[in-house]
Amino acid sequence: MSTMPFNDVAARRMARLAGLSYVLYSAAGIYITFGPIPSLSALGDENASPLLALMFRTGFLAEVVLYTFVCVSAAAMYMVLKSVGQGPALVAAFCRLIEGAMGATFIIFKYAVFITVVNPELTPGFSDDQRASLVSLLRDVYGSAIYFLLIPMAVGGVLFFSLFFRSRFIPRWLSAWGIFTYLVIGSVAATVILYPALEEKIMLFFLPGALFEWIAAFWLLFAGINTKHWVSKSS
Repeated sequence: MSTMPFNDVAARRMARLAGLSYVLYSAAGIYITFGPIPSLSALGDENASPLLALMFRTGFLAEVVLYTFVCVSAAAMYMVLKSVGQGPALVAAFCRLIEGAMGATFIIFKYAVFITVVNPELTPGFSDDQRASLVSLLRDVYGSAIYFLLIPMAVGGVLFFSLFFRSRFIPRWLSAWGIFTYLVIGSVAATVILYPALEEKIMLFFLPGALFEWIAAFWLLFAGINTKHWVSKSS
């Protein structure tokens, strides 16, 4: 497993950037999940207020923030961990970048649904039933396809925190929790892809992952990394 020379100062800075990125994209995820974003059915009402469309657009902005900082965190984590194992760190970073790229693609699908709902004049050849079917199709594609990006996310997370476990930059209990969390996320996502009917029954398994990402984020941002063990080992 190849390693690179270790730059202590740069690694500490990148660890804090990774922590900040985790905080920002986790906050964006909370806003997307629990924020005041109206449903598409509310937007389709003829008497809907323009404010509802504005609030829905804030969800798009939050998703852009989320996937942007997923990519930033991937780059920062690679810079922190490349000296521990350049190959696994690079693969992990690419997996998280794939997650970001897939997320951007899903935003386009979601935006297509939004535009179809708020601007029916863009589909003049469609009847109301046909337009409703198109909206339903695009919405289901977005809602189901989101599980596909969780698999590269899980692979990247397992690799990153395996390197953390090896280096002891953060406590090993936190690294082990991270490995377990991303294994669960990947397993649940694969299960939903194979057996969609189980989606509602196993969604609770994602909650420990959300808690872990907040704890890991604040640890990296405020406590940073402890490089003494790795520096002495490298010496």
